[in-house]
This record gives sequence, structure tokens and C-alpha cells, in this order.
Amino acid sequence: MEEEKSSLYDRLPLDLLAGFFYEINKNIEKGILSNAMYHEIRLIEQSALKRGISLEYSHDKAY
Repeated sequence: MEEEKSSLYDRLPLDLLAGFFYEINKNIEKGILSNAMYHEIRLIEQSALKRGISLEYSHDKAY
């Protein structure tokens, strides 16, 4: 059986993961970070989904 690769995001506590998600999105919207950072957003979302958490819901509530 092939071992699933994990990312740094998979090892972060959920509150820190959600914080990264929120801050990266906020900085993309402000133009501080480029749209290329959406790749990082997808990696964070994948990590959260593995844990059964929706960061989109949390992100929408934060605004």
C-alpha cells in the first residue's frame, strides 16, 4: 500500500491552519500577495478536509 504524502499543513494545529487560511485570503484580497497564493489556499483546504473541517465556512463567518 502506498503511503500518502503529508504537507506541512497536515501537521499544523487546526487553529493555526485556519489562521493561515484567513490571513492568506485577506492579503490576496488586499493585493499584498499575488493570486499565485491560491495554490497555498488549496493545500490548506485539502488538509482541513482530511480532518473533516470546512475552512470556507469559517472564512465566510470571519468577514
